[in-house]
Amino acid sequence: MEDYLLLKAALVTEGIRSDPASVAEVGTRYKEQNHGLFGWDFENHVEQKLPDDFSLPDGTVVQYRKNSHSQYHVVPEDGRLQLYHNDRSVCEVQWLRRPRYYEKKTTKGNDMIKVGQIGGKDCLFFCYQNYCSHFAKNQQCAFCNLVSTSNVYDSVMRKKDPVDVGEVVKAAWAEGDVNHVNLTGGCITPQREVAIVSEILASIREHTGFDTVPGTLLPSPAKGDTIHQYYETGIGSLCFAMEVWDKKYYEAICPGKAAGTSHDEFVSSIKQAVGVFGEGNVYAIFVMGLEPKETFLTGVKAISELGANVIPFVWSPNPGSKLFGHRAPFAEWYAQTNREAAEIVHDHAVPAGTRNHCYLCDGNSLLHDALREKGVV
Repeated sequence: MEDYLLLKAALVTEGIRSDPASVAEVGTRYKEQNHGLFGWDFENHVEQKLPDDFSLPDGTVVQYRKNSHSQYHVVPEDGRLQLYHNDRSVCEVQWLRRPRYYEKKTTKGNDMIKVGQIGGKDCLFFCYQNYCSHFAKNQQCAFCNLVSTSNVYDSVMRKKDPVDVGEVVKAAWAEGDVNHVNLTGGCITPQREVAIVSEILASIREHTGFDTVPGTLLPSPAKGDTIHQYYETGIGSLCFAMEVWDKKYYEAICPGKAAGTSHDEFVSSIKQAVGVFGEGNVYAIFVMGLEPKETFLTGVKAISELGANVIPFVWSPNPGSKLFGHRAPFAEWYAQTNREAAEIVHDHAVPAGTRNHCYLCDGNSLLHDALREKGVV
């Protein structure tokens, strides 16, 4: 039987390529990449529409990361899409359905697809401002290509109107597949960001009737009073992009962010947020593969002890980032480390928080899939 967790790890660390015939209906029948925030591919593909993500036979969702030299490739066979590793047939895969709202416009005349995009199967994603102030001083996180991606593809609106966002949420939810929203933006001043988020959440609640909006908010590091202010917007959970647990690695890899928010400030803020949002409704985001296994797992344990969850993204050394041309650890490292992380989270009985985030959202993370092996969905 195929180890689908290990297979997913291989597909996101080695990338994938596809026979042209297999992607012929991407952008019409199947959901295409729209680069709402980062580019996760190993190479740019401005003129080519590629799948955003796809599913494996057990329901695992995998992010599509183009690599023309990958040993993994997809070909159409007898009306199906077959994944191969070199000459070995691995399994059938399925591109994900393209949402109907991708063809619609807001009342202000903006293309809905340029406002918000579906990530995975059920997560509606908005980057409310495709900008990060750290790039201006060359102090951006070494793995980040936010500005480069925005310039290369220019496929989404860089600033989102709150009314447009509310209309897109309403349209997407009406199709019956979306279960969560995910809101984020580049690093901007805290009070300005609180004001932007408050307007957007007010619009979402007005258009949907939600009291508490199921989903996650990942702002610039929330501290002090802003944590409660974000809670008052009506979002279901709050995220903290710690990126790296080890203090020295964090300072080296994230110089701009570290200058404004220390490791210890992150920890104390997460603890405070759990007290406001409740256990399981706070997340620490890590870019996994940038630090040793031991320090990463130390971080998972420390975050779990606070009653918060962890979302560790699998690092992709993508174009436009300072680490482009490097490579991530091998698939076996990711699979084993995530399974050990799942043991830690499970042992600490952290509530799964699946109303706000789930394995169907996560084509670029493995921890949800490892927890699913343990019966946590």
